Amino acid sequence: MSKSMESLLLSLKPRYANLVFNGLKKVELRRRSPRNLKGRDVFVYVTNPDRILRGGFKVGNVWIGTPEEIWEIVSESAGLDKSEFDAYYAGREVAYAFEIVEPLEYENPLTLDALKRMFRNFVVPQSWRYVKPDEHQVFRDMMQANSTTEIDDHAVNNSLVEEAVAV
Repeated sequence: MSKSMESLLLSLKPRYANLVFNGLKKVELRRRSPRNLKGRDVFVYVTNPDRILRGGFKVGNVWIGTPEEIWEIVSESAGLDKSEFDAYYAGREVAYAFEIVEPLEYENPLTLDALKRMFRNFVVPQSWRYVKPDEHQVFRDMMQANSTTEIDDHAVNNSLVEEAVAV
C-alpha cells in the first residue's frame, strides 16, 4: 500500500475522543499532517487514562491555511473554544484541519496491553503515525464487524416496526 492511502493511527485525549464518538466534534485539528488525507481511514487511540483503541472514521474535506483562516472554517465543529485553538496553534503559521466522516466506535475497544500482545512492536503515536499492514487488517475487521452489527440491528428494528404496524 502506498503512503498516499495508508491508514493513520491518531492519538486523542479522552475529552476529544468522547466528542468525536458522540458526534459533537466534526473536525480534527493538527499542527502537522500527512499529504493526501481525503478518504483515508483513521483509527483513534485514546490516551491516558483510557489507553484504548476506540474506533475510527474516514477523512472528508481537508483544510490547510493560517490559523485564522482555519478558525473561520471550523470554529463551530472543532470541539474547542477560541482560546484553546489559539494556544494550540501559538507560533504556527500553518494549520491543518480535516473533516471527521462516518465515526464508528468499536463495540469492544482494544486496551494498550492487548495491542502490545497482538502486535509485538506496537507503538502509540505521539500525534499520528501510519498503520502497519497487520494492524490495518485487524483494525479494519473490527470496524466492519461493528458496521455489520449496526445494519443487522437496524434490520431487526425495522422488522419489529413492520410487525407492530401490521397488528
